[in-house]
Amino acid sequence: MFHDFEIGRVVAVDTAQVSIELNRDLKGMSRSTYEGPQEVGRINSYVIIPVGAQRLVAMVTRVVLVEEAEMKADRTMVALPAARRLMKATLIGTIDGDSFRQGVSVFPVLDAPVYLATCADLDAIFGPVESTGNISHPPEKPGFCIPIGESVVVQGRPVRIDPDVFFGKHAAILGSTGSGKSCTIASLIQSILEQPEVNRTTFVILDTNGEYRAAFPDTWEIGWENTQARHCLYIPSDPEKRAERLVIPYWFMNAEDFVRLFQASKSVQRPVLLEALRLARNDTGSASPLALLREELIYELNRIWSLSGKEEKTSKDVRELADGLKSRIAQEDLKEAWASAESTYDLRKADVDSALDLVSSTAEGRIEASKFPKILPADARKAIRDAIDPIYEKLTGMNLGESGVSTGLSADAPSYFDKLKFRSRHLEQVLRREESGGARARDYAGTMLLRIDRLLADQRFDFLFGPVGEVLPNPKHALAAFLRDILGIGASSQALSSEAEVPKERLPFYDRQRANASPVNVVILDLSLLASEVLENVTALVGRLILEFLQRLGEYGGGDARGSLPVVLVLEEAQNYIQQPRSTEEESIARAVFERIAREGRKFGLSLVVASQRPSELSKTVLSQCNSFIVHRLQNPEDLRYFKEIVPGIYGPMLDQVPALAPQTALVLGECVPAPALVKIRQARPVPRSRDPRFYWYWVQDSAPNVDVEAICAKWAGETSTGEATSPNSDSEGEPL
Repeated sequence: MFHDFEIGRVVAVDTAQVSIELNRDLKGMSRSTYEGPQEVGRINSYVIIPVGAQRLVAMVTRVVLVEEAEMKADRTMVALPAARRLMKATLIGTIDGDSFRQGVSVFPVLDAPVYLATCADLDAIFGPVESTGNISHPPEKPGFCIPIGESVVVQGRPVRIDPDVFFGKHAAILGSTGSGKSCTIASLIQSILEQPEVNRTTFVILDTNGEYRAAFPDTWEIGWENTQARHCLYIPSDPEKRAERLVIPYWFMNAEDFVRLFQASKSVQRPVLLEALRLARNDTGSASPLALLREELIYELNRIWSLSGKEEKTSKDVRELADGLKSRIAQEDLKEAWASAESTYDLRKADVDSALDLVSSTAEGRIEASKFPKILPADARKAIRDAIDPIYEKLTGMNLGESGVSTGLSADAPSYFDKLKFRSRHLEQVLRREESGGARARDYAGTMLLRIDRLLADQRFDFLFGPVGEVLPNPKHALAAFLRDILGIGASSQALSSEAEVPKERLPFYDRQRANASPVNVVILDLSLLASEVLENVTALVGRLILEFLQRLGEYGGGDARGSLPVVLVLEEAQNYIQQPRSTEEESIARAVFERIAREGRKFGLSLVVASQRPSELSKTVLSQCNSFIVHRLQNPEDLRYFKEIVPGIYGPMLDQVPALAPQTALVLGECVPAPALVKIRQARPVPRSRDPRFYWYWVQDSAPNVDVEAICAKWAGETSTGEATSPNSDSEGEPL
């Protein structure tokens, strides 16, 4: 009876591929078996090749008809051509008993029989056909339990993924526009939420096209069955939705975020910006005048000591530093600080003035003694050290040149600072310092200062810097409230700032936490209305904050805390902000962040689902770290070539069919599925707002739709109906967002 399934013999073995000659007595391309008639040689179907006690599973990738002429031995007569039907198949796994595993350790021999896959074989590969609803999956090892669709080749055969593998090792969902990527993502998440065993999830979707709001509505609008704890938090980027909109306080950014946003060059602008940030973060309003004076003295004494030993700096630079510092510490508003310094550090202003005079006179003497002064001689440098080292030791407890001096918060700390003071005080303070050493810092930093002024005055960046000319409040636990909001964790019992301290609608995420927000399973960040020039910075900031929080959770949360809060970060249209660099000088803050997440995120429970219609423009590092792929139709030859370079070569013959795939059909590859499969993706309900435009339907309507062009253009131009200015919603190119 088993021979009913035999269809041919192995005639060639080439590593992962085998060639099979179909039996000559096989009528047509079908076979009648006790399980019913089955099609033979269908692309993507499965065949079985027994090798000892094991059964190799191969996937059909090619079928050809070869005609050969038969010549008699006497060479006087030639018979009619005889047709040979050959089939190529890729070895994908091994069935041992009732269990299937991907990969092969033995290979078939020539003339080995080849069989159609039986129902028992398909059960071993894909699991039983019946629904998993009545099957309990152990939480430690759930296996292939999340249905994503149905096999195109084997009708009625569900295809399921292993969630721990799919999300734990990153995944990519690829396909040309209109091929069904958004519906696949929505369907996948909905399938997970429908599982009766699932109580909570943490999906964060970076939605650059504003599509997913329709797929995950609030539970009180359109709900799934039993959706009490399965609702979604939607955070729009529309500035007019003041009570809900996305706000990310600027002080959450680290130094690198500011460098990329303000486009600070490496030579002069970057050091100026970083030092101004450090000063701003340490000037929180609660810092005493003594602390600020100590900070200034430590910094400047270090500069004097450093410059006095540099060959490229002259004695004139050292003298100007000393004279500039003496002038700054003589200001009237520092009298109180000097009184405190005398009682706290036994340091008098007269002693500091005397030491700085000695530094200045030593450098001045060197200038007068030489026509071309370059480096201070050893005796002059020793005199400078002897003058300033006692002051430095009183302030720090250490000598000049020793490490370990703590000078407060770094430029990277997510600590509050006043944006107006940062621009008017701290940047100016650093520029004056640099200029006191003879540098033309203000000239070199001019372009950066113009960019800073423009961003602070641009209403499109209110979500980041707050209203123009106003300072955002500094609430208690601001960073914690933001992370709770964006991760859907729910409100904390910690006391937060009152509405008198932080007015409503200034920080919507803070309002939600004050209102005791409930945990949610899906958080959608709608980034569709953000200015294009800041999209990369925002996506990078969100990704970095989540990663660094999960890292610290593993470090400070206790022995079992690492990976205890698994987060799935869905990157929609990822090619827009994590592009593969085209030159060595091309830098991208988002690419650096997401490449780091791709390499390290799984250790801390952060997974990426990368969705893109142009894989050739995606970072190779990010794409190569993905272990599972759902590939819809890809028609661009460059995209196909690029993708084939990323995935294992064994999948090469299967990928040749990708340009011809139908919508909502995908080739699913990787460890997330038992075996590679062509899948009809399950229908998303409800679907994302990504349907194709209906041109002909519009053309045949009796009346045209009523489009309020004036109202739309008024919002676009930043005007109300009365002509008053509002927050504009266009990017720097003048295109609608």
